[in-house]
Amino acid sequence: MPARSSETRRIHSLLGQRRVSDVVMVAILSVALLAGLVGFAVHVLWIAAIVVLALGLGYVVANARQDRREAIDRHREDEERAA
Repeated sequence: MPARSSETRRIHSLLGQRRVSDVVMVAILSVALLAGLVGFAVHVLWIAAIVVLALGLGYVVANARQDRREAIDRHREDEERAA
């Protein structure tokens, strides 16, 4: 069995982390949807729905920034290997 390269290990690690963050994101959006739907009857829950959606959007922005950083790091590593 061939040994895994460091890049392959990093990709598997990142994919494992992404699954966890996707589960968290689905849970947050589900809670926001539920609070929003119940908010039609109990108007105070609209505030909870907005707060939960803000948290969800925070996760989306943080993941996008992390993805950009990883792409830049990967590009730098490729340049260093080529040089």
